[in-house]
Amino acid sequence: MVVSCKIDTQDVVLSGYIYDSESEKPIPNATLKIENWYYGNSPDESYTGYGLYDLTTDERGFYSVNLDTSAMINIWVIKEGYQKEFKSEKRPIKNEKINVYLKRVN
Repeated sequence: MVVSCKIDTQDVVLSGYIYDSESEKPIPNATLKIENWYYGNSPDESYTGYGLYDLTTDERGFYSVNLDTSAMINIWVIKEGYQKEFKSEKRPIKNEKINVYLKRVN
């Protein structure tokens, strides 16, 4: 019997803040594109499930999304006047906090 080390995390709450990297002030209305990958009942330890989420930060630069199950999260953050930023997290925990600092475009 083969036991997989590829395990999904159930009931993940992904949240965080988006900040200006110089001033460290929150950035409202930033766009987040979030990919959520999971294994499910994969017979060959490959990802079998995928979800795409589009979010916008609130006036405090805060975002939050609930994921039923997750094995890997990719996040792209986009805001006019700033460089696009990418973050990735494998094996997220139940209360995964990911803050992102954006650099201004010169």
